[in-house]
Amino acid sequence: MTPSELKQRVQQIDGFIRVLTQECHILDERRHILAPLIQNTEIQAGLKAKLDKTIGAGAWGHLPPLLAQDLIRDQARLFLDTGHKTGSLPNLWRKLHADPAIKDHYRRSYGRMFDKMHVGSISNLSAESSAALMKRFRQQDRKKNYALFDKSWAKLSADMTALKVDPVTMKISTYRDKYVAHLEMRKLDEEPGAFNVNVLGLTFNDVLGFADKCQGIVSELGLLLTHTYWDPQQFAEGHAKQGTDMWRTLAGLSPSPK
Repeated sequence: MTPSELKQRVQQIDGFIRVLTQECHILDERRHILAPLIQNTEIQAGLKAKLDKTIGAGAWGHLPPLLAQDLIRDQARLFLDTGHKTGSLPNLWRKLHADPAIKDHYRRSYGRMFDKMHVGSISNLSAESSAALMKRFRQQDRKKNYALFDKSWAKLSADMTALKVDPVTMKISTYRDKYVAHLEMRKLDEEPGAFNVNVLGLTFNDVLGFADKCQGIVSELGLLLTHTYWDPQQFAEGHAKQGTDMWRTLAGLSPSPK
């Protein structure tokens, strides 16, 4: 790979991780819009009291399944899609392995990210002593950062391998393929009707746990590629408050405590 080709690849990968990170934030916001409708009994009761015996009750009944299907679809496209033109996690991981020079670039960048802190001179020291001390600090940071990169890369490699065979991965992929993307019917020797999604045993907790796991992978990968960390749990706390307060207001309840 020529330097020009490497530069182009790196620019593309940098764009991919930025977009994927932003999409994770949006997915998490939507997850916390849905969660209170399924998990918060006080909100459920408040909304039921408002909508029961109204003409809008039928429309309301479509909302939680619609949001749940949208969440599963988004998880599939962000974390499972293997298309080579997609901004998905698997395709980003594939691009990182397209040539050893790509990983080497990011490892070097991560290892040397504090180099700019070790320049100049130190007061009360001679120029020679100052330069020697700066060089020592720079080498210490590089050694530490290279080790951190290697450890995180090994963990991500194991996580990505495990993700392929995760039982929830299989459930979400099948649900997406047979129910969301296509209206698949049952086989000829089975009772006529649409594919029975209940046989998958896919639960809401499965979907939420899968989102947490995948966002953790994206966060860790983003740190290696961009040197910037975002905490999925911290984002989730803010999104959860937004979603809960919206539904509490619509249900005629007082806002949740700060």
